[in-house]
Amino acid sequence: MRWTLDDVIEAAFTTLEAQGLDKLTLRGVARTLGCHLNSVSSYVKTKRTLIETMADHIVGSVDVEHLPEEPVERARTVATRYRVALLAHRDGGRLVAGTFSGTGKTLRVADTVVGALLDAGYHEAEAARLCWSIVYFTLGLTQEQQTPSDGPRGSFHELVATGGYPSLARIGERLMVTDSFDDRFDYGLSRLLPSNA
Repeated sequence: MRWTLDDVIEAAFTTLEAQGLDKLTLRGVARTLGCHLNSVSSYVKTKRTLIETMADHIVGSVDVEHLPEEPVERARTVATRYRVALLAHRDGGRLVAGTFSGTGKTLRVADTVVGALLDAGYHEAEAARLCWSIVYFTLGLTQEQQTPSDGPRGSFHELVATGGYPSLARIGERLMVTDSFDDRFDYGLSRLLPSNA
């Protein structure tokens, strides 16, 4: 059977969902596909290339059509869709972080966000920095959400109760428990992209 790059990427995502990013290997993808390693490595030579190709697929899946007319809402909608695309895959945030394939798929998303920010009246330098801020905020929050917490929650309360962290004691549960990740994302995005920008 003749495999295609699409077959390899589909098998890579199947492997990712089953084993996680740390255990993702070209051999594992070949096992999932039911082929020899050479069939996979003829399309992607290294794990790094595989990850960059997968990242491009994730970011490229972000829909930049049917957006609001209002520029700030347009940027907010794309950022929200970006987060949804990351969350759709196990370890999606960590997989995309630190990659840059520079293909048309990835650049199309960035171009849409920057275009919305320019339309909203941000100067070029501001639009560039704000675009990066949105990307980094979204990636960081998504990685946090996708990383299971093994630590005991009680240790936070015990440390704060020592009196050594008075500001944290004042906000208490609001820092650790109250807000969901959706709430945190919505709040952070509203600070980065205020409606009256």
